Amino acid sequence: MKLAKVKIEYSSGTTIMDRVTFDPTTGQVHLAPRVLGLLGKMEESECSPSFTLEYMGYILPVTNVGGGYAVTIPAGPRPGWRQIVHAIKTPTKDQRQQNGRLLHTLSAASIVGAVGYAHSAASWDLLTAVNTIALAALGLVLWYCGYFNMKGE
Repeated sequence: MKLAKVKIEYSSGTTIMDRVTFDPTTGQVHLAPRVLGLLGKMEESECSPSFTLEYMGYILPVTNVGGGYAVTIPAGPRPGWRQIVHAIKTPTKDQRQQNGRLLHTLSAASIVGAVGYAHSAASWDLLTAVNTIALAALGLVLWYCGYFNMKGE
């Protein structure tokens, strides 16, 4: 049994977020009684919700199967390069936050490098101006990418 996060979204705007236990081998999802009670009450007045489970970077749809709930777990990436590419393609929220912080740090280093390069130049010529502007522009691009990664969900 593993713990996972589920998100249940109704068209009226009601969102239920909770943790569930599920069996990765069978895909069976076990909801808490209070969540089952909420789902039962909401079924009386709402249309079917968007019901998803987050597991290993995947967002999986949860389906109602014979009175219970289940997910289909995709085959995990094989060890090696595919596993590394999968981690880069589908980072978790915490990994995106850390990547954003790294990009902000690299942005600051690039801006400081541009200022240092400009102040250490013996003479200002076209090459010095282009390099200074390129380092400053790189710093701004890295800052924006870091900002984009650090945004909340």
